[in-house]
Amino acid sequence: MNQIKISNSLFKTIGFMNCDSSFYKSLINQSFQKKSFDNDTRNFLQNSYHTEYLNLMFTKDNSGVEIFSKKINYQIGIDHRENEVLLTNIDLYIFKNTYENTKTSIFSLTYKPIVNTLEEISNISNDLKDHNCEISYNSQKFLLKEFISEYLFFGNKFSENNTSLEQYSGSRFKNYLVIDFEDKSVDRDQLLYELGTSSMLGTIQGNTIYAPSDSYVKGVLENKISCFKNYECLTLLDSFTVIGANNYDEKHPYTFTTWNDIYFSIYIFNLYVKCSLQILLNDFTSDSMTKRKEFQEFYNKYYFKKISYNFLPNEIFKRISTSLEIEEDIEFIENRLETLASQINEKQQKQQEFLLLCISVIALLETPLHIEGIREIVGVDNMLVYNSFVYPSLILTLVLLLIL
Repeated sequence: MNQIKISNSLFKTIGFMNCDSSFYKSLINQSFQKKSFDNDTRNFLQNSYHTEYLNLMFTKDNSGVEIFSKKINYQIGIDHRENEVLLTNIDLYIFKNTYENTKTSIFSLTYKPIVNTLEEISNISNDLKDHNCEISYNSQKFLLKEFISEYLFFGNKFSENNTSLEQYSGSRFKNYLVIDFEDKSVDRDQLLYELGTSSMLGTIQGNTIYAPSDSYVKGVLENKISCFKNYECLTLLDSFTVIGANNYDEKHPYTFTTWNDIYFSIYIFNLYVKCSLQILLNDFTSDSMTKRKEFQEFYNKYYFKKISYNFLPNEIFKRISTSLEIEEDIEFIENRLETLASQINEKQQKQQEFLLLCISVIALLETPLHIEGIREIVGVDNMLVYNSFVYPSLILTLVLLLIL
């Protein structure tokens, strides 16, 4: 199985970085171009996807996500395997919100294997997922994260700054992999699992002590998308994998745009939603009221149940969201906000009770002004007796009110 020839493949790794104003302005100077789509693609999108989603992910102006792209041709070596791969494209999806000081940028790097076999694709997808993968370029050795910062992002780092976004990103990229081949003898479920979980090819079939249990494999494959016989997808927390035949052809405009741009944007959108929710939860208690306002603004702008009039994009969208546990995160935040609202109501109620107490005390302090009238009504002529009884009673009443 390892030497199966692949007809076509699309492999991207996905990372996260904060995009400040200086980085944003430098993109144009570094030959990045704003990505645009032809009229046929836009007409298809308008007839297939909800306007609110299109205004975010495929906007014509700067109101939604801005996409910058740059074509490159860097040949890099992966040191410990002594193989090489071409880095062909960089894409940046820049999200912006009024409550953020910096913009969240999700970047993708497109790689093309020089040896187009199943084994090679498995190897490079495993190796290039690691920030600390040791590579060579121009006879120099780098860690992959160092190479990306220096050669692709003109010195800007996307790790080691200890931000909430980098904590979510961790030390690994997300994988987006689409492969196309004709061999019908391959067990797609087995291959989906091994590529999606970055396991070695043959891990399941090898049946060693390192092989996953049948129940675990079954649980992982519950995230499989299987709507047509010619291809299947597996969406997991850190990867999106597609295996098929006559499904993807990089030279065919329709299938290339579908998997490289349209369906890929669904994955990017959900990754942004996931990382934003994790950032909100990362330090929720430090300023709960501000977080509450941010979440409400975020929820109204980015939370969708469906994005398309067609079933397949909605199915992909739903499965990606499920694998990223987005609904669970939203439900958890909503529960915390409900608890916060209860605490705020209790605090306001206590403040109102204290205010009423203060008003009562003020009114009580005015009582001596009316004491003479009360004494005359009850018919007590001895002032000493009257004052000895009334004023201690007032003081005792005041103390009891304050205690209560």
